[in-house]
Amino acid sequence: MLTSLFYSTPRNESGSRERTAISFAFSSRPAVFTHRLRVGGVPLLVLSCLASGLAVDASAGESGSGSSRDALPETLFLRPEALAAQKQRLEAGDSHVEAAFDELIRRAEEALEQEPVTIVSKPQTPPSGDKHDYMSLGPYWWPDPDSEDGLPYIQRDGEVNPERYDYDLPRLDAVTRAVRDLGPAYYFSENEEYAEHAALLLRTFFIDVETRMNPNLKYAQIRRGHGELNPGGIIETTRFRDLIDSILLLKGSEAWTNEDHTALKRWFGDYTDWLVNSEHAREEAEAANNHGTWWAYQAVLYALFSGKNDVALEVLKTIPDRISDQIEPDGRQPYEIVRTRSFHYHDFNNRGLLRLARLASHVDFDLASFETDDGRGIRTAVEFLIPYATGGKEWEWEQISDIRYNNVARQFRRASVVFEDPKFERAIERLPDGGKGHLHSSVRLLDPPPELEIESGYR
Repeated sequence: MLTSLFYSTPRNESGSRERTAISFAFSSRPAVFTHRLRVGGVPLLVLSCLASGLAVDASAGESGSGSSRDALPETLFLRPEALAAQKQRLEAGDSHVEAAFDELIRRAEEALEQEPVTIVSKPQTPPSGDKHDYMSLGPYWWPDPDSEDGLPYIQRDGEVNPERYDYDLPRLDAVTRAVRDLGPAYYFSENEEYAEHAALLLRTFFIDVETRMNPNLKYAQIRRGHGELNPGGIIETTRFRDLIDSILLLKGSEAWTNEDHTALKRWFGDYTDWLVNSEHAREEAEAANNHGTWWAYQAVLYALFSGKNDVALEVLKTIPDRISDQIEPDGRQPYEIVRTRSFHYHDFNNRGLLRLARLASHVDFDLASFETDDGRGIRTAVEFLIPYATGGKEWEWEQISDIRYNNVARQFRRASVVFEDPKFERAIERLPDGGKGHLHSSVRLLDPPPELEIESGYR
C-alpha cells in the first residue's frame, strides 16, 4: 500500500513553512506517530523505522490527560464507535477516508498558523467596563440613513452589517475554527503539534486569567442606540457546537493536561449556570423559534460536558413541547417561514433539533421518536424539506440568499444517523449536481453514515 506522510520544514525568513509529502509502501499503516517529521536526526530515525515496517510508538506510558490511545474517544455529539471505525479504515487504506483525512490535515496545517487570540484585545469596552466580557453587534442592524448620527440602528432582516466584524465575533470564530480542525487532526494522526497548538489557543481564550473570556454573553449582538440588551445574541456561541468534541479528542495528548481539561470544564459549567439561571439568558430560552432551539442545544451540550447531566435532562424534557409548537403536521415551521431567508431557517432549526436528538441518548431520553398525534416531529420537519431541496418542488416562500446545500447535506446525514433510515442518504444524492461536493469532508470523516449505508458513494 502506498502511503504519504507529511512534514513541515522549519519556518523560513518570511515566517512561512513548506509542507512536503513522503510516500512509501508497506503492508499496512504503522502504529501511530506523535511528532511532525522534520529534516534532522529524529525524523530520519522515524522514517527509517517506517520504511523497515517497524511499528513506531513515541507515546509509551500514560498520556498527559490519562487516556489510553486505544480507548474509544469520549465525544458527545460525534459517535465514538464511528470515529474509531473511521480510524481503523484510515489505517487499512480506505480511499474514501484517506481523501477526507488529507483534507483535514490541510486545514489543520493552516490552523497551526492561527495566532492565539483574546477578546481583551478589542478596541471597544463593554458597558460593564470589563474587556473580558464578550461583545458583538447584531448582524441585521444598520445605521438609520434618516438619522444624523445613524442612531438608533434599524433592522434589515437577512442583511449582515459588516461593522459586526469590528467586535469580538472574529476572535471567537478564529479559535473555534482552528480547534475544530486541530482536535480531530490530532485524534487521527496522533501528531502532538496539533494538540499543542489547540491547547495554546484554548488556554489563551478560556483559561489564562489575563486573557480569558468571562463565561457570559450579556453584551452579544447589541443594537446601537437601543438601551436594552439583546438575549438573541446568545446564539453566537452555537459556534462552540463542534468545539466540545474537538476538545474531547485532545484527551490522550501530553499537551492537553488534566489541569487544562478540568479548567475548561469549569468554564463551561459556569457558562451553563449562566445560560440556565440568568434572567438575560432565560429570555432567550423562551424564544419560540430557532433561537430557543439553539439555546437548548447549547445548554444540553455544555451541561453534559461539565458533568451536569441533571441539567441536560431537565432541558431535554422541554423539547417535545417546543416541537409541538414549532412544527406543523406537514413539517412547515410557522416561526421560520415568515423570515426573509425562510428555507435557511427551516434547515437551521432542523439541524439544532437533530443535534438535540443525538445528545439525548446520553441521558436515556428518546427525542428522535417523539411525534404528536397529528404528526408533528423532527422527522416530519426534515422530510418536509426533501422535495424542495432535491428539485421536486419549488420553494414558494421568501429566500433572499442562495440555499446552502452543504448545510442541507449535513442535515440529511444527521437524519440518516438519528433515524437509521437510508432515505436521507439517498436525498443527499438527489441534491443539485448529484450531491457532489455538498457533503463537507469533515462530515464524511467524522460523521459517516450508519453501517447499513457504508457502501454509499457519499461517505
